[in-house]
Amino acid sequence: MHAVFLASLLVTYVPPALALAPEVEQGETQFANGDPVGSAATLSAYVATHPDDADALWRLARALYEKGELLSAQGRPDSERLPLYGQAQTFAHHAQDVAPQSGLGYLWEGVALGRVATSKGILSQLFTADDIEHLWLEALTDPERYASSSGNSTFPGDAYNALGQFYRLCPDWAAMKWIAGTRGDIDKSVEYQRKLVAAEPERIEGLKELGVSLLCKGNKQDDEQAKVEGRVWLQKALTVPPRNPVDRIDHAQIPSILAREADACEYSRDGYQDTSEADYKGK
Repeated sequence: MHAVFLASLLVTYVPPALALAPEVEQGETQFANGDPVGSAATLSAYVATHPDDADALWRLARALYEKGELLSAQGRPDSERLPLYGQAQTFAHHAQDVAPQSGLGYLWEGVALGRVATSKGILSQLFTADDIEHLWLEALTDPERYASSSGNSTFPGDAYNALGQFYRLCPDWAAMKWIAGTRGDIDKSVEYQRKLVAAEPERIEGLKELGVSLLCKGNKQDDEQAKVEGRVWLQKALTVPPRNPVDRIDHAQIPSILAREADACEYSRDGYQDTSEADYKGK
């Protein structure tokens, strides 16, 4: 009996998470306080001397991505943003090498690749679609749970959000499975965004993205009720006080989203995307 009991403990025991290094804790706090630039600087300095700290690597990738989002909102050129996303991809990929069981490295490499695609134009980057999808689906196999102290970054919430946007923006033409190994699916998009909103009902980005996906669904499927619901979620997002710089960017963009409902399927924070099959064939 004692042997059975001890064996069950060995099977179910989950070791406690190791404490973050002080520098990583500082970078985490800076990010949670809405300072991704400071977070990136702190974590870059730390990773230079501790290149195999997975907790630092994925957080650095996240901070670099958010730094790029701020540059985008300022209208800065791609030549300034794209190197940040490339660095984010590199650090996130190494996080997978160091800690392959953690979903966070997979998540942030996918985010970096996804933003490269929207920055360069989705039609020119279709060859990365199945890689991005795989990274995010792999991330969701990890049962780990994470939330920044301010709630501006969570896991698996960030993965739900990423997949929701992916299945909306990725073209859904029949030929896409042959061209890219995957295709868009607006019903999956809505499903993932609903998961995020159910878990985090006061997260502005989730509310906004659910609204956008529902407007897109309404356009694609001639579903007026989906459009009505989409407007409701977008208006609700405007009632939630912003907690970080990206929230403020989303608040500023919602009126434009509502004014351009017919283009909801092509919406991206860094610019509306061309996802036309005719344009792809004409390239």
